[in-house]
Amino acid sequence: MDYQREVLHHLITRALKRNTFTADQDIAVFVLGEDVLLYGTVAHPDLIPEAVATVEAVAPFLHVHSYLRVYGAHAQASG
Repeated sequence: MDYQREVLHHLITRALKRNTFTADQDIAVFVLGEDVLLYGTVAHPDLIPEAVATVEAVAPFLHVHSYLRVYGAHAQASG
């Protein structure tokens, strides 16, 4: 079971690194059972659905949960 989780983690991480839009983003991937959790920060709001779509393309049988945030979004909203 751990082997399968490690393989999925590797494939998902590799896909995010090979995607030119998400390659340089700070995205951490956690595979928990049938769920994939994405944490980190991205440079633009459009990169959040891009990251989710990349994961779904690699593992369409898993549920993807995004906890990604945009760099400086709080600072931009308040100032």
